[in-house]
Amino acid sequence: MITQPGGAVDTLVALKAEGRVEHIGIAAGDVHVVSRYVALDVFEVLLSHSRWTLVDRSANALFDQASAAGMGVLNAAIYGGGVLANPTGSSRYGYSEAPTPILEAVAAMNQACLAHGTDLATAALQFSMRDPRVHATVVGFTKPRRIATLTASAGAELPDELWTDLERLVPSKEHWLDFRPAG
Repeated sequence: MITQPGGAVDTLVALKAEGRVEHIGIAAGDVHVVSRYVALDVFEVLLSHSRWTLVDRSANALFDQASAAGMGVLNAAIYGGGVLANPTGSSRYGYSEAPTPILEAVAAMNQACLAHGTDLATAALQFSMRDPRVHATVVGFTKPRRIATLTASAGAELPDELWTDLERLVPSKEHWLDFRPAG
């Protein structure tokens, strides 16, 4: 087992103590599994993906736990694997087919963004960036020209009313009970 004496966690801690690595962190999708690792109090940074987005708030308690432990928090896959970057062209969240209530929430959020003069991808990026518990937002892209769009999205001014509208559209936890994104 990873956490048993002599397992992977002990090995990582020993490598750090020997100076062979400077920092150790934990990255995974399942927030309940990651929470157990954070509780070990040996990791310095947490990377979560697809669990702190406009539609999935399942990493909320985990981010609180990591912040209380003084860990750095990195938030990745803020577009949920595609649907929050391309709401009319993707039906996948976390690399799996998203349930209808999630897709309905994404569509409603997209409409709210358009009504406020922005796009869903910009709101998804800024949702992560505006959280004081998140020290860095990790964004992947396939084309270099996307850098200019990301920079513009990061600097866009979004009205407070948009965040109020988006919060009202977040799918309830019950919509996530039978769906777990891959990763």
